[in-house]
Amino acid sequence: MKKKKKIIIIIFIILIFLLYILNSVKYSFLQEDLIFFQLFSSINKSENQAKNEQESNILLSSTKSNKKTTVNKESSSIVQIGFDVRYGDTKLKDLELSETINTKTLVYEKIAPGTSGNFDIVLKSKEETNYKISFKSENVKPTNLQFYTSENDKRYNSLEELGNDLSGKLLKDDEKNITVNWEWCYEINEKNNKKDTTEAKKIREYNFIIYVQGY
Repeated sequence: MKKKKKIIIIIFIILIFLLYILNSVKYSFLQEDLIFFQLFSSINKSENQAKNEQESNILLSSTKSNKKTTVNKESSSIVQIGFDVRYGDTKLKDLELSETINTKTLVYEKIAPGTSGNFDIVLKSKEETNYKISFKSENVKPTNLQFYTSENDKRYNSLEELGNDLSGKLLKDDEKNITVNWEWCYEINEKNNKKDTTEAKKIREYNFIIYVQGY
């Protein structure tokens, strides 16, 4: 009886020992699995982060490229001054000539001998009316600065002189575009060259007002 009891106790101890070993092995596997999943998660997160950064850099690069393209496009386009012409109404707008410079002739971001450019005067009307365009200089114009329009090649020595020939008629819902070209002519002769040099030192900008009258 005692012998049988001892055998039962030994078997019980062995079972406890086996359970302990099994639990230890299972816990070890669980720890390894946990470490593996943590490592996998970390690698996956790093890869995703790197991918997101790469996509962000590509997007940023694309955005900068688009901005650059837009700026280049804007810098090469003609400045347009729009007027809604109405009978019995006069409208005016200020303009600086340097805003209309052809970038190929730009000299230190100022008007100078040899520079040129253009701008559009866009007239719109919702009713039939006549129009008259005139100009007023706000500072002294360089002597050899000349103007001409898209309508003919006649050269004018001032905007005020050009305005004498800018009139016409607009039909209802009509639109008219007049391109005004300008050029600071130089190397005409020795006398004018000296004048250009002197005036270029004194002037940086030429400002004027555009008037459009409906009648």
